[in-house]
Amino acid sequence: MMTVFLLGLALTGSPTNLDILETVVLNALEPIAEQVSAHGLEFVTLNVQGEHEGGWLIEQIATVALSHAGVTVYTNRSEEGWMLNLRPMELGVTYAQTRRSWLLGGKQVPRLASCEIAATLVDSSGNVVLTVREGSVIESAVPISDIVIIENSTERWLNGELSEEESGNILEPLVVTGVVTALVYLFYSSRN
Repeated sequence: MMTVFLLGLALTGSPTNLDILETVVLNALEPIAEQVSAHGLEFVTLNVQGEHEGGWLIEQIATVALSHAGVTVYTNRSEEGWMLNLRPMELGVTYAQTRRSWLLGGKQVPRLASCEIAATLVDSSGNVVLTVREGSVIESAVPISDIVIIENSTERWLNGELSEEESGNILEPLVVTGVVTALVYLFYSSRN
């Protein structure tokens, strides 16, 4: 499935920040869902803790991951039954300094999507049965012209902060040095 996803992205362009975060969250939640399923549970109440703005994304993807693992999810808290508490410890996209892909190539922005989730499985008696922390990271580079397209206008937490500085830039210093050298040469050659 991941191969199809990556092939589709190669044909259509850069994935949005939301697309890449969905993949990162799914990668972090799949091992948690497998461990919950290993306890032989058929039903679990899901509770996303904390006040991260991306809690809705974790809830949606956790429901899908648990369903694929054979566990039915309740989102309304019931007094009896098992509860899975999920807390996003890290969830977001960050950008590094822009750079050129080649000597004369276009500017690229390195992008890092990361997710870390702490999960606690509590049985119907209130005993903690499982405590686990899982995470995932995806790195990619995006053309600087695509930043406006890949960012989300309604969910500001999905957008990283773009640095104004540029690193790894070789072409501009070479051009400036060449121009200054040419001017100095022309100045002294015209005096003779």
